[in-house]
Amino acid sequence: MGSNKLTAIDETECSSSSESPENSFLQPSPTKPTITKTYLNKGKFMLIVNGYNFQFKNFNRKKTIKFWSCTNRSCNVILHTNFDDTFIRFSGTVTDHNHLPNPADLELRDLKRSMKTRAATELAPLKEIVEQEMRKALLTGEALAVLPSASDIGHTLKHHRGKLTPALPNSSSFFIPDLYKRDYNNKERLLLHDSHDSTLEINELENARPAGRVLVWASDVQLKLLFCSERLYMDGAFGTSPPNFDQVFIIMSILHGTSVPVVYALLPDRKAVTYIDSFNVLFGSAKLIIKKLAPLLIMTDFEPDNLMVRSVIRQMMALALVPEEFVPLLFSNLGQELDESERNELAGILKQ
Repeated sequence: MGSNKLTAIDETECSSSSESPENSFLQPSPTKPTITKTYLNKGKFMLIVNGYNFQFKNFNRKKTIKFWSCTNRSCNVILHTNFDDTFIRFSGTVTDHNHLPNPADLELRDLKRSMKTRAATELAPLKEIVEQEMRKALLTGEALAVLPSASDIGHTLKHHRGKLTPALPNSSSFFIPDLYKRDYNNKERLLLHDSHDSTLEINELENARPAGRVLVWASDVQLKLLFCSERLYMDGAFGTSPPNFDQVFIIMSILHGTSVPVVYALLPDRKAVTYIDSFNVLFGSAKLIIKKLAPLLIMTDFEPDNLMVRSVIRQMMALALVPEEFVPLLFSNLGQELDESERNELAGILKQ
């Protein structure tokens, strides 16, 4: 109904040639409002006129005039512009909006658009992008009052970051783009070792080979910090490991009293040969820069795969909390439920 009414005004409103609808429309109004171009959330073009949002609705019959409707569905204000989006006039008798303007909307739209662009093209952390763009925007008080929190905005950016992140591979045999071999500034090397890539393989013990693929990330700065550290913390994360890998193994150093990750590794299993191979990579890296990996203290949360052996080790650690007179008896009872293979496994662990 709205488009038919507009067409009738366009084609029949004036009778003389000097006041034809075409000439009438192309005569700008005496006082032109301020028009700003921006985009809707879905990427469609829109105009902001004096704090009110307008979205494109239709053309006139000759495709020379654009009709724009207020984005508030209860508002009937229609805007006419030429093909270059220059203001001509408002249509009909309804020129006043039935709602208040929202001047902060343009600020927020431009801010979110810049965040989305960076999230889809950069590998910087989303929280960092949000904080940087918020500081750079210099928002007015009205915009700050309705601005969502940084964490909420970062959550909405994950979809756009997904456009940059490749799909997870179906096996451990996959190609690693150069983008993921260097740091997020794309300047320094980050991927240290890849057991499936001869150009990135560091292995001096040819007989110690894990069954699966081993990937180790550590920059030169991280390696220097690792080799200079007297205390190291090591831990494996199993629940967050990607498909086709068993764990994310992390080594952390102490810098100014703070734990700093210096090595990230994706390991295929929890076998001794895999750990030996991973540390062999670090020993080989130390030799290349004439350094040594020789910390005075290593702390790790080691747990055997065997639940029975794990239980005995925990009971042994709990003896430190038992009164001294009961320790000999309790110690003698440890491991009685273990079979011979489990006792051999426990003995091997205690000898390390």
